[in-house]
Order: sequence, then structure tokens, then C-alpha cells
Amino acid sequence: MSEENKNVKKNVNIENLTPFSKDNQPSPEAKKKGWERRREAQKIMDEIMKLSDMPYSEIKDLLSDIKNNPDKHTLREVKLANYLMEKKYTVDYLDRHISKAPQDINLDQSGTIKIIREYADEPTEGDIS
Repeated sequence: MSEENKNVKKNVNIENLTPFSKDNQPSPEAKKKGWERRREAQKIMDEIMKLSDMPYSEIKDLLSDIKNNPDKHTLREVKLANYLMEKKYTVDYLDRHISKAPQDINLDQSGTIKIIREYADEPTEGDIS
């Protein structure tokens, strides 16, 4: 194994790898696009954090305002507000900030694997108003 491939894991196809070096850097245009993408991702995360700090009643009011006045809201705002109200957001949030839900993996004699995840019960209509 050559000196520059010493740190590459064995299960990686090293024939197609381009080693990282001072001579092998992305073009200025590619770097610019990468930074623009990071800034855009940060804007989205800032908006999510702003919306997630709003009281539940304000989010519901925002959703009804979006429905009644769609011309006053951006597509990003609509998507983020809808996303915050989904169960998937709660699971994503907990996965990122706490950890994945504990799993039990059962392997029976036939070799079939059953993965069992336990989630908290979803609230019913009467739980949140």
C-alpha cells in the first residue's frame, strides 16, 4: 500500500480515490457553490429554530393564515410550518438531539431478523388543543 493510501479503510475502493492534498483542491467556483449551499442550509435551520420556538397556537394561526392568504407566504415557510406539525419532525428532532429510539433485535431460528422500535403514544385530539 502506498504512503498516501495508508489511512484509507480496507473496504474502500482505493483505485478511484483522489487523495486530499494541497495540490488537489476544488476549483474556486466549486468552493463558492459549497459555501452557498452551507449558507442556505443555515438559513433553513434558523427558520426552523424560529418556528419551533413559537407557541403552538401561533403555529396553528400561521397555518390557517397560509391557507387563507397563500400569496403572503413563501414556499419555504409553508413547507417548514407543515413539517413542524408532522410526527416525522418530532422523531427527527429527538433522533438528532437525544438519540435513536432503543431497539430490540430478535433473531429466530430461521434467520429472520425482527427489529422492534418502541415509540411514545401519539397524542389524541383531546390531548393537545
